[in-house]
Amino acid sequence: MMGTLWQDLRYGFRMLLKRPGFTAVAVLALALGIGANSAIFSVVHKVLLSPLPYRNPGQLVWLWETHPSSGIKAEAASLPNYIDWRTQSQSFEGVAAFAQASLALTGEGEPERLPAAIVSANFFSVLGVEPALGRSFVAEENEPGKQYVVILGNRLWQRRFGANPKIIGQAITLNGNPYTVVGVLPPGFKNPTTDQSKQAELWAPHAFNLEQAHRRADYLGVFARLKPGVTAEQAQAEMNTITARLAEAYPETNSGWGATVVPLHARVIGDVGTSLWLLMGVVGFLLLIACANVANLLLARSAARQQEIAIRRALGADRFRLVRQFLTESVLLALVGGILGSFLAMWGVEVLIALSPRNIPRLDEIGLNWQVLAFTLLVSLLTGVVFGLLPALHATNPNLTESLKEGGRSSTEGIRGGRMRNFLVVSEIAVALVLLIGAGLMIKSFVRLQEVDPGFHPERILTMDLVLPAVKYKEDAQALGFFDQLQGRVRNLPGVESVAAITALPLSGGGAVESFEIEGRPSSSMPSDMSVDAEFRVITPAYFATMGIPFIKGEGFTERQTKDAPSVIVVNETFARRFFPGEEAIGKRINTGDPSRQPWRTIIGIVKDVRHEGLDVEPYPQMYTPLAQTPRRAMTLVVRTSGDPLGLVPTIRSELAAIDRDQPLYNLRTMEQVMASSIARQRFNMLLIAIFASLGLVLASVGIYGVISYSVTQRTHEIGIRMALGAQTRDILRMVVGQGLVLVLFGVGIGLVAAFILTRLMSSLLFGVTATDPLTFTGVSLFLGTVALLACFIPARRATRVDPMVALRYE
Repeated sequence: MMGTLWQDLRYGFRMLLKRPGFTAVAVLALALGIGANSAIFSVVHKVLLSPLPYRNPGQLVWLWETHPSSGIKAEAASLPNYIDWRTQSQSFEGVAAFAQASLALTGEGEPERLPAAIVSANFFSVLGVEPALGRSFVAEENEPGKQYVVILGNRLWQRRFGANPKIIGQAITLNGNPYTVVGVLPPGFKNPTTDQSKQAELWAPHAFNLEQAHRRADYLGVFARLKPGVTAEQAQAEMNTITARLAEAYPETNSGWGATVVPLHARVIGDVGTSLWLLMGVVGFLLLIACANVANLLLARSAARQQEIAIRRALGADRFRLVRQFLTESVLLALVGGILGSFLAMWGVEVLIALSPRNIPRLDEIGLNWQVLAFTLLVSLLTGVVFGLLPALHATNPNLTESLKEGGRSSTEGIRGGRMRNFLVVSEIAVALVLLIGAGLMIKSFVRLQEVDPGFHPERILTMDLVLPAVKYKEDAQALGFFDQLQGRVRNLPGVESVAAITALPLSGGGAVESFEIEGRPSSSMPSDMSVDAEFRVITPAYFATMGIPFIKGEGFTERQTKDAPSVIVVNETFARRFFPGEEAIGKRINTGDPSRQPWRTIIGIVKDVRHEGLDVEPYPQMYTPLAQTPRRAMTLVVRTSGDPLGLVPTIRSELAAIDRDQPLYNLRTMEQVMASSIARQRFNMLLIAIFASLGLVLASVGIYGVISYSVTQRTHEIGIRMALGAQTRDILRMVVGQGLVLVLFGVGIGLVAAFILTRLMSSLLFGVTATDPLTFTGVSLFLGTVALLACFIPARRATRVDPMVALRYE
């Protein structure tokens, strides 16, 4: 057995080397298909299939707050609710919480603002992670005044502190406060969060000050570890009981609110799974097209080898032995294609990482490992069998009498082989059409997304984040003075048209949502299915003018609206329509807190809706208040310039240092970059599907060209006779192109039916276009048909140039 296998391998290699052109084309087609599958699988394997890097990750679950009547399915938790969940639940070994934050590291070196996480003391123990150096937090460090300890991320420890093992016990300055370093985490540790672009570099305990906490201040991410033997369904039932108990105890804040338990892995993946499985299906289709192409090449080559096969059969070779020989050759082709595909996959993974949006989870862990290489080997072997079996069966069943005749090659090629090649071409066209329609829908969706009015003018706007440490800016007046002074300095810089500040930029999400009460309308009088809350943002007076947000009615803020002046507020169109339908909103008063302690705010203006969560998310009710009346220490500076915004960064940094040398600027971006980042996921999906669909189009076009070209070669004698009997050029063109047209029509028809069914799977990825958009289906079908007919026309044109005298001597 091994001896004959070795003979098959040597013979297969000789046959492949004997026809280098055929081998090169086949290997390249397979390498493209296999390489694309390996590259995408490397992402799918790490993001979707690999367990999270925590102890027993299957026991970890995420806890969301929900409000079914308002359609809220996933909301962060408040501190009081988290504490109640933790103390009342019996299904969990531990319940931990964290909030994303940023802390300014000052002292030695340049000031730097770092992404951080403010966590419960049991954060690391629930995850099952131990620090590489030092210790974890203890429960007492969640008490107010005792939270000034910190654990460093491994990368920060190496980058900023030179991997000094003596850092444990030393103090570093964060937000103006001395924090004692108690631990350093192992390399590669990440927070269990979806947005990997905001991964923390240091961790500090959360000060659990329940006296100042509000039950609707939802900002904590909460996760838990199930006790052994407890299922997520049992935990969900217990959480339903707990949230019902809280709704009864705190009806004003918890009525209608529940909680849902989901696996932590599903939370970390977020909605990226749909996109990745779609891409996996796309590259699978691309591989099918490549297989059909190579199968057609093998069929054509087998026709040329019919005399060889007939002689071997006549000499006693059984059909199984010959099929094995053909399969050996096709598997060799596939393995060589797989090897080349692996190198293409290595390059492809780098391209994927470069093109991927930064918020794809576990992006930095993606690469070729033994699992991906094993997948590549398996795909190569299966591919070799799939595209080699039909040609092998066809080639090893010749008509011995006809094949052994002199000149019997053309006559014995037969109708059956032609039908098989036609079937493969029809399949290629159908699959290519599905890919192209999918790409067309994604492109049209992306164009529609870019056409959405964000509600502002993003051109020539520079943004940068600032967070003032409370220990240095204890009084509100100090913080207000800082922002006033900085805006004044920046406003006077050459090239600056206007400057303002806001707590959270449009299209960046993350803005606070505040409940409120309308004067004269108690909460009990509002519809039960209406959530009386809105996005809440604090701005400086020039914000609307700087961002180019127009007023619909009323007026904006001025410098006269200080802390001692009557409290005012500006709302958006959606706010006015939802809460004041059919009546005038200007002059109405609302309160965002306890009316006995918080002032009533008068609505003085209505501005155009601004997209804050994303271009594909409808605007939510929005409220804006002036910074002077609602002091904040965390603001984003927005600067409209007359030229290149990024050119002003050094000058603005110098002006900031002149006011406070320990205050770092961070997260510097233009608004155009913010917009591009907000649609990065959609751009990524559209670009990859378009690339793979284009490759499918090329392979399908090559396939139909090869079949028609081979048909012309086989029919050279017939064409010569037709021309000798008076057939005109147009007659030959009609005959050859007509043959291709039939294949194209069949392929397009089957492809349309398949696309109508399969594109529904991508409905959740589309914006402003249906999965069965008739214009896209029609346009793509016409485009593919045109390209395919062009591929038919080239060999048809060559057929018209056949010399009848030469053709009559053919064979």
